[in-house]
Amino acid sequence: MRSAARPQREGQKSVPGSRRILPPWWFFPLVLIIGLPALLWPPRELRSDNFLVYLPSRHVALPLETVGGARFLPLLPILNMVGKVGGIQEKKSSLKVFFGTTQLAFRENDASIQVEKAKYDLSQPVHLSDGQWMVPVSFLTTILPRLTHQTVEYQEGTNRIFIGDVKPASFTVRLDPITSGARLTIQFTESISVKAASSNGKWLIFLGDRPMEPMEPFYRFQNPYISSLQYDDQDGVPKLIISPTSVGLNFFPSQVEGGRILQADVVRPATPMQTSTSQPTPASSPEGQAAQPGQESSTAPAGPPLPAVVLDAGHGGTDNGAHSHDGVWEKGLMIQYVGRTRMALLLTRGADVNVSFEQRALVANQSSAIYFVSFHAGDLGTATPRICIFTFQPPSTASPADADAPAPVFVPWDNVQQARLPQSRQLALALQAQFALINGVDAALPSSAPLRTLRSVNAPAVAVELGGLTPDTDATALTNPGFQQQVATAVVQALASFEKGGNPQ
Repeated sequence: MRSAARPQREGQKSVPGSRRILPPWWFFPLVLIIGLPALLWPPRELRSDNFLVYLPSRHVALPLETVGGARFLPLLPILNMVGKVGGIQEKKSSLKVFFGTTQLAFRENDASIQVEKAKYDLSQPVHLSDGQWMVPVSFLTTILPRLTHQTVEYQEGTNRIFIGDVKPASFTVRLDPITSGARLTIQFTESISVKAASSNGKWLIFLGDRPMEPMEPFYRFQNPYISSLQYDDQDGVPKLIISPTSVGLNFFPSQVEGGRILQADVVRPATPMQTSTSQPTPASSPEGQAAQPGQESSTAPAGPPLPAVVLDAGHGGTDNGAHSHDGVWEKGLMIQYVGRTRMALLLTRGADVNVSFEQRALVANQSSAIYFVSFHAGDLGTATPRICIFTFQPPSTASPADADAPAPVFVPWDNVQQARLPQSRQLALALQAQFALINGVDAALPSSAPLRTLRSVNAPAVAVELGGLTPDTDATALTNPGFQQQVATAVVQALASFEKGGNPQ
């Protein structure tokens, strides 16, 4: 939303041969499902169309646009990722960007750009897409080194690049037969801390935040147990995706040699007769359990089935939302905030895609969400950073919910949030109390607004708006990674406190 006054806006190589994922936080039940596209696309889709930029202290996923076979990235997020855009001057078909002490000039549908008095040619012309200036991937290798004075390593055709003093790890893969199964051995060039889980009939090996540059991104096996292994980081989470040949196989991962080698045995379940006789001894976990769909594997503590908390990144796709003077768009900024808690929260949008109000509510309701938090940024006055929390405001003709009245058998979709308003208001108070603890933040008391995003959510639901993000100001405070982490931590602590009954009265 743009302001508090209008909150309703919203290469292959051959090699011979759901319960939900449990997060690491013991104090509060949260669930991870990356992105609404994972719910709407076919089950085989486990990646989004992003471009990964690895920096010495972090990595950033940029939305990738393909036009006629050429790949383009948004200009201003690239520059803000490696420095600070001091201002922009935009006309109908031209753009000037002030980056530090350097001025860059672009013209729509022109492959030549000007950096101070020098001209450089890119591989494709610059163009406008949904209000954003897009540059070809060659901008990263042609212009960025001249602006940042840092090395840039890029392998042509891939969707990742390394800037500065980044030393990516790599790995080799081997597959060997064992009794009633196969053993997959992955040897890393250095020690890696991994977690394993299962989703959509595939096994996932999460590799933390360690930058990876695989020698081969995809391995196809001629094997009766494992069909392929794929490296994927396009949603910002580096991982290996292992595809079994059929359902019902057991998966036993373990790490050896100080984390430099991961062994994973894929075996057929033993029959009753085999149980009393000799069986293969797979690489077992500390708990001795195979990783099953929707569970953390042996590399993480087990736990009970968990309910879901939905974190909604507002806007997305052609809906850019608000923007600042230095070219920070609301839709991209909200992805940064929800990304801080993506390993614990169920996201309605993990990439830059169009998601309707109904789809966002559907994600929450079908997952039986216990809470729904929608993130936005806009004009909240001169104080920055400022955080406001909104609950749904029903139409004036709606009758208030009677806490003592029996729950109706059927509640219309459009009115379902009204029955949750008392809980939603308590959740808003819990969030405000935590935000108020962040140094330098103006955390206003919660209020209500006719937010379309919240109207159809069958759970305690709030919208969190951060300010200010306006065309007249820059977004320095809101783009600070430390502040983003403080906000994410405050959300988690508020939800944990609310779940334990410690919410403010």
